[in-house]
Amino acid sequence: MQGQPDTRYQDWAWPLWPVVPLYPYGRRRTLRQEVLKDKIWTFEQSQGILYVVVPIRMSAIALESGGLLIYAPVAPTPECIRLVRELEAQHGEVQAIVLPTISGIEHKVFVGPFARHFPQAQVYVAPHQWSFPVNLPLSWLGFPRKRTHILPTDSRQNPFGDEFDYAILGPIELGPGRFAEVALFHKRSRT
Repeated sequence: MQGQPDTRYQDWAWPLWPVVPLYPYGRRRTLRQEVLKDKIWTFEQSQGILYVVVPIRMSAIALESGGLLIYAPVAPTPECIRLVRELEAQHGEVQAIVLPTISGIEHKVFVGPFARHFPQAQVYVAPHQWSFPVNLPLSWLGFPRKRTHILPTDSRQNPFGDEFDYAILGPIELGPGRFAEVALFHKRSRT
């Protein structure tokens, strides 16, 4: 309608983009896709630098005990949060947020802001976290101090261990720090 503001752009807004100024900057559209009926969904946003733009992906998994596990958060735009809230209405609140990498900013920068939308959720991070250029405590990077936990080496020692196995791939020395990633395996779906 002429004269009306385009609300799509408000729904895609990511006001903290200057922290890590990657394309598409302050406008990030979120695409949700159901990959396993009533069980697993992916959320994709574009991200890039110069002329290289790639999708980054977050996954949401419905837990058998109720609620959702979020793996590798993306920017919590109003659209993204609305799409997660739709799943919460069907499956229960977000119970866990998992940051699978130790060095990559592509998900780490979003964990703190994402977790603020879900104050009941526990945050789990891969061991050996570090930041560049200065290695700061996770709480200084916006992670909720009392809700952030390091994933144990033995996946049976965490609250979702009966539903998931995981392996920590790495660490690989990069020079200024290390690279490692936590790969989740959903036992019931075998994915």
